Amino acid sequence: MRPFRGLVSTCLLFAARACYTPSIGCQYLGHAGSGHRDLPTASLCQSACEFAESCDWFTFVPTRDKACLLCSVPESLSLEGECSTDGVATGACVGGPETCPGSPDELIPAELLANSTAAAAGFCGRPPDGFDWSNPGTNNAGDLANADETELFEWSLALHAVVKEWHEGVHAGDLDLLAALAPAADACAAAILDDCGQAPCSYAAALVSNCRAFLLLYDGDAARAFSDDANRRHLFNNHSVFLADDGYFDPASIAAMDALYTDLPAHLMDNGVLGAGTAFCTVTCRDAFACGGDGALQYQLVVFTKTGYNLFQEQLGDRTENAFGGTTVGPAWSPTPDADGLMSLMRHETAHQFDRTMSSVAVALKNAIKSRCTEDENWLRAGVGNAFFQQNPVEIVASQLGNQWLSSTSTQLEVSRYRADAEGDLLPMEWLLLNAIIVGDETSTTFYERSSQGFTAAIPVG
Repeated sequence: MRPFRGLVSTCLLFAARACYTPSIGCQYLGHAGSGHRDLPTASLCQSACEFAESCDWFTFVPTRDKACLLCSVPESLSLEGECSTDGVATGACVGGPETCPGSPDELIPAELLANSTAAAAGFCGRPPDGFDWSNPGTNNAGDLANADETELFEWSLALHAVVKEWHEGVHAGDLDLLAALAPAADACAAAILDDCGQAPCSYAAALVSNCRAFLLLYDGDAARAFSDDANRRHLFNNHSVFLADDGYFDPASIAAMDALYTDLPAHLMDNGVLGAGTAFCTVTCRDAFACGGDGALQYQLVVFTKTGYNLFQEQLGDRTENAFGGTTVGPAWSPTPDADGLMSLMRHETAHQFDRTMSSVAVALKNAIKSRCTEDENWLRAGVGNAFFQQNPVEIVASQLGNQWLSSTSTQLEVSRYRADAEGDLLPMEWLLLNAIIVGDETSTTFYERSSQGFTAAIPVG
């Protein structure tokens, strides 16, 4: 189900679950985007189902790597042979509803917010004043200061769900929730001061990251959300970018990211990276949240905003990339030094956001150029090639503008001029002009040239 949304007003206490039985399978919603396919236990799978949109039933298949199936319709013969034989459950799989019927222990959104943020503060060593850890009336599953993996995962789910819906305005008339916001924010601020997030296998990483996101939304700045981190605080306060990486990226890497955003034209930041109205852009590092090699367990729990993208777990200087590899050039070719690997990926993912800034004329121009491309050399990024871009047009701007233009515009110009002069092929030059249109305005654009490892200089033209 979609949590709360006015359809239901309460959520079961986590300890009241575990009502599953042998299952023959279910009509699953698909693994893509669920973020919970690799959950290790049936109990965690059921918890994930409760907070997942459209999920009414789950099936846990312990013999699979991707064991947790979130479903819309129960008891479907989708797993014959794995979970059933001739339609009869073998006991190899278990399943059940998103919540267990008849439980007396229920939480309203205000209680979910209070208890999940108190769990973060408690786990990190600073329970908020007045929170009664032992009173069953608080619907608290034991001593949250010593919460186990399952409890922290469930509180992460709860905090994510209630804060996301509060941010979307679902609970605008809920006076209890509105009254709970300030003390919940104080509890999150206390958790952050204790710096206990970097423990991915405890799920504290997701819980504390969600506390940071809640404070960014509630406070409107990063003073408390990143009271422990000047670099990430500066990135948010100057560019409205939330770096949700569990503290992975080092200061040099963050400085390079900051410089990229600083040098982007305002329309690409405001209407692209920030999506024309989103509270902030969330840049994640999925691998930094990995436990046992899989970051999906927590990764999906740290994204609240509609714009964002993921980076690999690598630092500035770890590797390089030649974005012009495979490109046909002439004897005067003077290759630009390879780009830094982290920042090449950063530019690529950032440029994916530029698609939403394109006018109808620019979109029509892109489609017209694409329709006339028949070979790899028609593209500025010939090493990626015609077949790939024809099948994946969403990668055109990200690859040719992000990986190349934002790294070395002069190298793109050199490639396109050679193709026009030597081969009479004007298509690369047309792609270059499209990039200039996307980055610029009616009278000017911006070129970029490598200045040092991971950094480029922005050069206004026009």
